Amino acid sequence: MRLTPHNYSPSIVGKIVRSCAREPSFQGAVEALEDLAELTISPRQASRIAHEVGQQLQAQRDQQVEQFQAHTLQPRVETHPALAVVEVDGGRLQIRGEGGGPGAHDASWREDKIAMLATAAISPSDSDPEPDLPECYRSREYVEKLVRGISGLGPLSQSDPPAPSAADSTASAAETEDDPRKKPELLVRTYMATTGSSEQFGPMVAAAAHWRNFMNAVHRALVGDGSAWIWKLHKQYFPTFEAIVDFLHVLGHLFAAAKAAATATEERWELFQGWAEACWKGQGGQVIEQLRALRDSLGPLLGAEVEGLADDDPRQILDQELGYLERNQARMDYPRYRQQGLPWTSSHVESSVKLFNRRVKGSEKFWGETGAEAILQLRAAFLSEDDRLQRHLKTRPHSPFRTYKPRENRQAA
Repeated sequence: MRLTPHNYSPSIVGKIVRSCAREPSFQGAVEALEDLAELTISPRQASRIAHEVGQQLQAQRDQQVEQFQAHTLQPRVETHPALAVVEVDGGRLQIRGEGGGPGAHDASWREDKIAMLATAAISPSDSDPEPDLPECYRSREYVEKLVRGISGLGPLSQSDPPAPSAADSTASAAETEDDPRKKPELLVRTYMATTGSSEQFGPMVAAAAHWRNFMNAVHRALVGDGSAWIWKLHKQYFPTFEAIVDFLHVLGHLFAAAKAAATATEERWELFQGWAEACWKGQGGQVIEQLRALRDSLGPLLGAEVEGLADDDPRQILDQELGYLERNQARMDYPRYRQQGLPWTSSHVESSVKLFNRRVKGSEKFWGETGAEAILQLRAAFLSEDDRLQRHLKTRPHSPFRTYKPRENRQAA
């Protein structure tokens, strides 16, 4: 059997790579290999192999993007999906300064961008299948736990505990969201990830969608948390997709607005319940009008005064939450989405962010620029259900599944 440059057989390299992609750390990966595969390897050697394969996957991704931009990328399948879903979000990891070697040298937190692309079955209805706000969103305990997972906001009571810092919070609704209502059911998922900018990320996601023939799907939807960069990506690369703002993030903004608009706990909860019900029924315009009136009742906000306001000033908060709803009002037609069988929450990609964070995020994890990108590609390929990692391991150089020409023929070719 032909060995790789690391003096391991291709099958052993495959085990090393998958373990490094699966476990939270390289140390955990080598311990798993020793326990389950009776393979002894140092964390440093495992890291080298994992980064090598991750960089190969990165090169493949970049080549796919080049083909997409040159209009030469062909879809992998001819089948038109019934429903194509793209969900986009961001996680967090620590990047250390270049040139300092291992360790925390000038480290800073950075957002890594994550996309989940999935086919799904679709079940449209003659009318809204769930016109009333679900009971789970009428439970204060449930909602407070949900919102804390999304934005770190404390409960509605006056004795709020301090919110966790951005570095400590996963900011994922999926950590608390156990609602069985996650529809439609996803079939095959593909993941994309990068530490690059949104401008770099856009064509990566678009190329992956084109490769899976998403542009010819019968129904198409792109779901996000309401961030401006996501809608810019939508406008540039997915204009034929229904743009939908995640309902759970809308709840988080309504919750923050209710806390700012009233001081009594019960009054805050009553406001939140009314606004949540209205948005669920597609009446976001009514909520916007009420928030405008509440903000204006506290007095006008002048330019110089805005700059001097504290972050917890009710006028500041109401103005921010009002702006969020105004910007996303056109993407909050939830009754129609439910009737058409489209997704109305990005909880799947929120869960995905948590899966990526498990591998790359930690108070004691510091990545170099190159290493972070390589490991994100490895993790994305491992989590994907499109056989990307398996196909790469079979066709990369030194694979026993690849046909090799005799040396003299290779030289002549």
